[in-house]
Amino acid sequence: MKIREPAVAGQFYSGDPETLKYKIQSFLKEVKTPKVKGKVYGIIVPHAGYDFSGQTAAYAFKQIEGEKYDTVIILGPSHQVAFKGASVYPSGCWRTPLGDVEIDSNFVTHLISQNKYITDEISSHNSEHSLEVELPWLQVVLKNFKIVPICMGDQSLGSCQILADAIVKTIRELSLQRVLIVVSSDFYHGDSYEECKQSLAESIFLISQYDYEKFHQSFREEGIACGGGCIVTSMLALKELGARQTLLLHSTNSQDVAGASNYVVGYASFVIKNPGGLSGEEKGLLLEFARNSIISSVLAESSGIENLNKSIKPPESQKLNEKRGCFVTIKQHGELRGCIGYVLPVKPLYQAIREMAVEAALHDPRFSPVTQDELPDLKLEISVLSELQRVHSIDEIQVGRDGLYIKHKAQSGLLLPQVAVEEKWDKLRFLEQTCWKAGLPKNAWEEAEIYKFQAEIFGDE
Repeated sequence: MKIREPAVAGQFYSGDPETLKYKIQSFLKEVKTPKVKGKVYGIIVPHAGYDFSGQTAAYAFKQIEGEKYDTVIILGPSHQVAFKGASVYPSGCWRTPLGDVEIDSNFVTHLISQNKYITDEISSHNSEHSLEVELPWLQVVLKNFKIVPICMGDQSLGSCQILADAIVKTIRELSLQRVLIVVSSDFYHGDSYEECKQSLAESIFLISQYDYEKFHQSFREEGIACGGGCIVTSMLALKELGARQTLLLHSTNSQDVAGASNYVVGYASFVIKNPGGLSGEEKGLLLEFARNSIISSVLAESSGIENLNKSIKPPESQKLNEKRGCFVTIKQHGELRGCIGYVLPVKPLYQAIREMAVEAALHDPRFSPVTQDELPDLKLEISVLSELQRVHSIDEIQVGRDGLYIKHKAQSGLLLPQVAVEEKWDKLRFLEQTCWKAGLPKNAWEEAEIYKFQAEIFGDE
């Protein structure tokens, strides 16, 4: 079995197993921040010597401590060898003072088959530290996992997209559910403490905004991170897999940690996650808002009395006050009775739900207005939408996860994710039916603007 021996043990971290484990555990104990809400898809961590960046790294590794991941993809830049594309260590084990970790060779085989720019050439791995230094952390906080070490040479945006697409496609081909991406990157390198603080602040802002395009532009133009392409690759891949949020956990620099010197490096750690769904209480409150709005509006419509439910006090929940796209669906005896919503996040969620509930009940042009006698038989379903994402290839669309919004000139149409599942449509039929919803020919999607989105869906039992 091929074994990749540690190259920087005794330099970047202790070569003694007990000392190394104690050091990592000491860093982790200093982290008092609670775990974030929502599924963690990836973390961004520094790769300097542990004495410099170890505490910053601990904030991210603490977030995944005790979690279960079958495969951990480690992305890092090549510091020693210049090459195009990305190199994946193909098989065997990686060794640290804490033991050996097996390579997920099946994942690697599928990954390198996706594109010729992804190879299993190992020369870039032999003395590279950016991947190796993350492994002892993983050995302390996780159990029973395999790794996929990927070293990036060319970090152009095109290379980032190629690798991100290949990672996503491999995960889907193998139907993997418990995958983590660990991104290894330091930030500013230079001789100015003030420039370091300013550059690191820029990086933190762009990453926290999930603005990988502007971050990559700054990375290429200003060199604000040595592993900038690795960060962009992870954000591209994980957005496709469901992540929508990057949270800063900790930041510092070498001068603040070790004292003044002629050279300073910036460090930051992040978690990449989904935003976290609504709580059961928040869902119940939205259903109550929708139901009460429908009842009061229908009663006012049928009796001519004033609608007493026009305004309410905003709820305390921050999530319910965020602007979100949403749809309210009304069903009667299992059949559609009305469905209207906001595609874009134009109003606070609680207010949008109340308004769209009334629109679905009284003003859906496909149905007559709901009557008072029908009220006891109505079932409500709410869909809270993610942001729209432009689709450049229909391969990006996944039935069962994505809803579609198609726009061509002045016409547009939207279908929620659950519609394709309920109707048992394949991807092509889903596209055609969305075109039909927009009043377009069924093949208009070939030249129209296509957007996808996800939805958090809940309703009456």
